[in-house]
Amino acid sequence: MHDATVHWKVQVHGTRGGREPFTAFLDSLDPYRRAVLAMAIRTVLARQGHHVCGTEWGRALGQNLYEFRVRRELATICHEAGIEAPDVPGGGKVLLRVFFAVYGDRIVLLLGGYDKGADPSDRRQQKEIRRARALLTEPRRHV
Repeated sequence: MHDATVHWKVQVHGTRGGREPFTAFLDSLDPYRRAVLAMAIRTVLARQGHHVCGTEWGRALGQNLYEFRVRRELATICHEAGIEAPDVPGGGKVLLRVFFAVYGDRIVLLLGGYDKGADPSDRRQQKEIRRARALLTEPRRHV
């Protein structure tokens, strides 16, 4: 059984060319969805790492690629984590996907993501998975 008290270190994948696809995705979100994603990463992904794949929060895609699924509102995520929700304007249905890899000793490497609520098509999903897989083979900037 996974020990939820042991946290994973979350890092953003940066290419040698200086690109950070996850950061670009995060910056593209409205303030509410950005807050939801940040809270979900902090309270779920950083605690469980790739073990989210044993829950509704994740799915293993093979070859060290994983999908983190965020489909809860901010208040719900905070309530489940036992913390007070910040007051962030906005709301509504949330359906975000983040692709990550596990690297080294308990490091979650955020590769990219997209707002599946804005484009729920399987074609878009497959395109984003291909992008994430490509990042796994690209030389990365060392942190």
